Amino acid sequence: MTILQIENPYIATVLETRFHNDKTRLIKAIADLFKTKSKIETQEYNLLKAYDNGELSIGQVTKYLGISKSETMELLEKYDIPFIKVDNEYLESEFNAFN
Repeated sequence: MTILQIENPYIATVLETRFHNDKTRLIKAIADLFKTKSKIETQEYNLLKAYDNGELSIGQVTKYLGISKSETMELLEKYDIPFIKVDNEYLESEFNAFN
């Protein structure tokens, strides 16, 4: 059995009022919270990778996630996915446009 010592007064109050001092229920609720967060992050990542692979537009990702475009840009940064892909073919076509 794991001993759970709670020193934070807010968490102690939540344990007492919301979970009626049942530490097992509190730990289960915390585990469920992490599982939910993990599912959301997986969904975010999968949608952003679809954008990265050219399967979705930034607008579609924004719509599916239900967030603003600036928030989507922040997620791209979080997952280290570039907003604009610049490869040699793109650069060559841009340089050739000046000729």
